[in-house]
Amino acid sequence: MRSTTTYSTLLGVFGTLGVLGAPAPLASSAPSAGSGSGSGGSSAFSYTCSGEKDWTDSSGNSFKCQGETVCKDGAPGGPCVWPDNYRAASGALSQAAVVATSAGGSVPPVSSAGGGASFIPPLPTGSVTLAGSSQSQPPASVPFRTSASALSSALAGGSGQSSAGGSITAASSTVASSASTKAGNTTTSTSSSSSGSGGTKFVGYWENHSNLGGVEASQLDGITHVVLSFIDLSTWTTFADSKNGNFDPSTAGTLRGMKSDVKVMAALGGWGLDGPIKTAADGGEAAITTLVTNAKNAMTTLNLDGLDLDWEFPTAAQQPAFISMCKQLKAAIQEVKPNGILSVAIGSRSTQTDPKTGGKDVDAMTSETFSELNDVVDMWNVMTYDFVNRYDTKTGHQSGGKVVSETLEFYQGVGIAMNKVNIGFLNTAKYFNLTETPGCTAANPIGCDMGGVQVFETGGDDNGKSGWLRYNVELDKWQGDELSKTMTELRTNSWEKKPDDSQTAFEAEKAHAWYDEAQKLFWTWTTADDNKSVCEEWKSKVGGMMVWSMNQDENGPAGGSHMQALASCVKG
Repeated sequence: MRSTTTYSTLLGVFGTLGVLGAPAPLASSAPSAGSGSGSGGSSAFSYTCSGEKDWTDSSGNSFKCQGETVCKDGAPGGPCVWPDNYRAASGALSQAAVVATSAGGSVPPVSSAGGGASFIPPLPTGSVTLAGSSQSQPPASVPFRTSASALSSALAGGSGQSSAGGSITAASSTVASSASTKAGNTTTSTSSSSSGSGGTKFVGYWENHSNLGGVEASQLDGITHVVLSFIDLSTWTTFADSKNGNFDPSTAGTLRGMKSDVKVMAALGGWGLDGPIKTAADGGEAAITTLVTNAKNAMTTLNLDGLDLDWEFPTAAQQPAFISMCKQLKAAIQEVKPNGILSVAIGSRSTQTDPKTGGKDVDAMTSETFSELNDVVDMWNVMTYDFVNRYDTKTGHQSGGKVVSETLEFYQGVGIAMNKVNIGFLNTAKYFNLTETPGCTAANPIGCDMGGVQVFETGGDDNGKSGWLRYNVELDKWQGDELSKTMTELRTNSWEKKPDDSQTAFEAEKAHAWYDEAQKLFWTWTTADDNKSVCEEWKSKVGGMMVWSMNQDENGPAGGSHMQALASCVKG
């Protein structure tokens, strides 16, 4: 869990991820739908396979085959085809494979991060069964050659009209991923639900740094899980970076005494604290096992109901280690408590590239990852916030409805179990000093130049020209003398002078933003009403909500309006 981020507009996942969703604009360099042959073929475009799943067009633009498809030179329907001997078991295809076009040809590529795109091959004629886990009637049969909108409607539990004149119905909103046989080896993909569990979970991370000595019972209203953050991974018996009172082995019991059914967990890692996790991942299976053994012992020592893995973020090369670590953690947790809980915090930015590493926060979050882990991980705590950070060159919303929608489109596209997703909210506002990039106005604060890493970092480190203002003013004093003074000035000179909510609201985005022309500060935040609106929109589609951090709302240990808005939604 953390608070740093980026604003990048996520692209529609329909073509990019090879899954259902709203079609995105075609990349200017992308080939047209229905065209395509290998470098030796005759068609409207040519391509060359540069790897098993990678290909380039005649202009040198890079693209990637999605899902189970691989690149094949000379393929008549386009570069990406189903592997040899690929068959769908039980007449069903995995969710990632259920894509077709109204013309019956290949889905056109769309722009993706770095200007690349994805190309999906045409599906064979016939039908695919959308199986449900709890159907009161036979599974619906959907023609392969049908429109994206109709198929999307079918998966949403409704009906749609295919371009071929056939209709689509779905007996259930649950789509079971199929088991598939590839190259003679049987690989089973676990089923995942496309619907939620009614949004009944409410996870509150509780930051140890400046915890003000505790919480009041009223703050646990609606809370189902508390995640103490973060375990000190050098001692495994204490908590890291505390200013005024560590959590200890008695904390879990104290919380349960306030609310008997609350589950008390603790987080491993956190932004800037996950070095030992990365070291273990790079050290191989033995190193991972050692870390997991320490985590298991900490769970026993601290009287916990489960653990949260907050690794920010595994790289593509570390994906196998991430999968192994999650599996080992879950097994270890269940040795302590058979019904013990494993949650994993995951990021929201799928297109922003780290200028230092070239990687993305979601590089390890692939369809393979979720196929392996949906039955292992109990909760995916999606950090749908900090969506604009020091790397960005344009102002945008750090959180809110637009961020949630676009983030969850990405994760749905790679097969996450939506009934295990908890949507994340912040109890902080975010600010950026734009003195070096003038041009913004109070009337139009979104889309302004803000300079990026060249402005907000010095020597590769945060230079203090951007940051977070916690709603709880009492936390300012625990940030150190210099930062405490900065926070006081920010509140007095800018934050407390912001216009009425009606003048800073972006209703469609369910978010707020303001540019303080006098102080040259850009602010982005969500109100209690924004949070409740997002919660009500998504409650029936996900497992629940999550907040960082419980002690940061305006009333500190007693909670505040943002916490209560979410509690009201979850309970209602």
